Amino acid sequence: MTEYLVELYSAADPDPAALARLGDGHAVRYLRSILIRGDETCLHLVAADSAEQVAAAFHQLGLEADRIVEAVGLQPTPAVDNEERKA
Repeated sequence: MTEYLVELYSAADPDPAALARLGDGHAVRYLRSILIRGDETCLHLVAADSAEQVAAAFHQLGLEADRIVEAVGLQPTPAVDNEERKA
């Protein structure tokens, strides 16, 4: 499954119960959300086979995505101590 970032521009906080139902009847798996209150933006990370499936799942909840884009997660690298690098 591919990960997608879904952008919604709204002053309303996301409904956790609705997001928990996101995948009902669809091949979409909800991963997490980030709410940016100062910008009235909510970013949702989901996994699905296509952006069309994501749009349909959000539509079923009564949410129209402003944008859906494929996302690639990056893992943090271990911190390097500058003193160790000098040795």
